[in-house]
This record gives sequence, structure tokens and C-alpha cells, in this order.
Amino acid sequence: MSSHTSAVQLRGMLRSFWRGLAACALILSAALFCSSAWAGTLEGTATFRERIALPPDAVFEVELQDVSRADTPAVVLGRSKLDPAGQPPFHFEIVYDDDALRSGHRYTARASVKQQGRLLFTTDQIYPVLEGRNAPLSMLLVFVHGGPVQGSMGEGIGVLPGSNEGELPRAGESCGSSLAESPLRGTYWKLVRLDGNPVAAAEKRREAHLVFAADALRVAGSAGCNRMAGGFELEGDGLRFSRMATTMMSCPDGMDQEMQFLEALERVERYRIRGSHLELLDATGAVIAGFEAVALK
Repeated sequence: MSSHTSAVQLRGMLRSFWRGLAACALILSAALFCSSAWAGTLEGTATFRERIALPPDAVFEVELQDVSRADTPAVVLGRSKLDPAGQPPFHFEIVYDDDALRSGHRYTARASVKQQGRLLFTTDQIYPVLEGRNAPLSMLLVFVHGGPVQGSMGEGIGVLPGSNEGELPRAGESCGSSLAESPLRGTYWKLVRLDGNPVAAAEKRREAHLVFAADALRVAGSAGCNRMAGGFELEGDGLRFSRMATTMMSCPDGMDQEMQFLEALERVERYRIRGSHLELLDATGAVIAGFEAVALK
């Protein structure tokens, strides 16, 4: 009788053991599945240049998007939200499903700041991601004009007074766009002023311009008569040109302006962009050349 009881007890213990082992296996499988299904993270920061304190109910949101198909809306693969947003810089981490990624697809990140559904800031350029880069993403938000203005964005916002710096556009120069700043790199910058004086292209000559390469520290363009190319260095708003070289043509008109332009580039120490206008400054902070962003030629 006692041996039969012991056998029953042993079988019961074995059944309990196997049930427990099966439960552990299920838990382990679930953990492995979850870790593999959500294995990707995209980290970064976003900020804006305007000296504006956001209202306390502002919300920051950034999305990871698949933009591979131009004829369909972007597919959101993940998002991160800061509610309330607080003040910049905004640090974020987007978790996404690795299994949702497809070879040959294009992925970008897009960020915005809203207050009660009203858009205050947004990114205005493409930020490619998931292309083998390991460094955290750095994003720049631009102010959306036409949205809430000073005094209407809610209690707590403070906008520092604007300055009277700058001049009205002159002949041959447009007001440009104030909606968003044109990027320094990858933009066709047409020369419109030298030492405060308007410039114009000589008849049948290419207009003076600069194009800063987006993928290398190289700059190319035209001085008016001769084409030019060289390198540049960037550090914050610091900008210096180096190893500039030109072709050696001699033109009947515009050579004095060309020499003045080339000499001005040698004195550049800083730059600033306001909307679609670029200004190059010397060591004293004086504007020595002004440019306007136009369609890339």
C-alpha cells in the first residue's frame, strides 16, 4: 500500500515538474519574441533657434516614417511624445519593430511642436535615418509663421523683442521667404550684395553664386566671369573658406566686381541665415556679402 502511494505521489510530482517547465518555456518564448519584435530604437534631440519660451501645454512629437512611395502617405513605424514638451532641446527615443523594415525602403524622422492642436514648430527638411548611422539624430525645428503669435500662445510664453537689424531689399533682390530658413548646404545662393552695395550679372555672363555641398566640405560656384571651387570649415556659426581656386578667363565686363567678391570670401569668419537670405560676416561682425536662395541650377 505504501509503495503504491509513493508511486502516485512521484507521478504527481513529475506532472507538476513538467507543467512548470512548460510554463517557463512559454514565458521565455514570449520574452524572446517581444525582444526580437521591438528590437530597434532611434535616439536623438530636436531644438529651434528662436528665443521663445514654449507655453506649458505645448506637446513635442517625433515620428519615424517610411516614405518610400511618393504616391501614398508616409507610413508611421514609431513615435515618441513629450507631453508637456518643456523647453528645448527635446531628447527622444523612438522604439520601432525591426520586422517592419524592408530592404531598399527610405526612412525619415519628422518632428513638431503643437499647442492644443495648433502647429507651432516643425521640421522643414528631410532627416534620413536607419542608414547604418549609429550617432544620435540631431533635428532643427522652424517656427511656423501664421500660427499663434506673441501674447496669444497662452500664459507663460515669452518672446524676446525683435531687433531692427537688417535692411529692406533693394533692386533685383526679393523679400524671400520667412516661413523657414533655407539650409546653408545644398542651396543655390545667388550673390545680391557686396559690402552693402547691390550686384548684378554682366550681360551674357553667369550670375555670381555659391553652392555648399551637402555631403562634403566642398563649395563651388561662379565669381561672375570665372568658375571657382574650394573647401570650407564650419563650427557653429563660424565659416571659413579655404583652398579656393578659379579658372583664368578674362572678361570685358564685371572683373572688378569679381575680384571684390573673391577678396570678400577671404575675409569671411561667420555666417547667418534669415529666411531665404544668407549673410557672410567678417571678424568685426560686418556683413560683407549677401546672398538669396533660388532654385538650384
